[in-house]
Amino acid sequence: MKFFLTLTMLSMFIHSIESKYDVELEGDVKEWLAAVIGEPFPEGDFQAVLKDGTLLCRVMNVLVPGSVKKINTNAKHAFRKMENIGSFLYAAEGKLRINKSDLFQTVDLYEGANMEKVLSGLVVVARYANRIGGPPLGPFMNPDERRP
Repeated sequence: MKFFLTLTMLSMFIHSIESKYDVELEGDVKEWLAAVIGEPFPEGDFQAVLKDGTLLCRVMNVLVPGSVKKINTNAKHAFRKMENIGSFLYAAEGKLRINKSDLFQTVDLYEGANMEKVLSGLVVVARYANRIGGPPLGPFMNPDERRP
């Protein structure tokens, strides 16, 4: 029983370290998104601004023109908003060739369930986008680096 408690406590400690939200990184990602679309990042909560997926789709279409064919603007229904987020993620995988495991899931953003993963996924998108001429965020990624 003692081993189980120790293991549980260690798991909780690791989770608390991993779940620290990086506000500074959020600011960097906001600046990067604004640089891509060429206009200031909208006012408001980061998750709330990105929740409908339209800004992400616009970003992807700037990075890879035509990569998101349909953007549900002014979407009132949750499934349309989640469809936008999914379209962004699909284009990131297909057009930028990012591994799915390096990205976030639709629910992570839509429900705000794992905004740390959303931030790290957007940093990965930025690094891959930098290979094709997008604005930089984070360390430079070697254009010859291939993902398996």
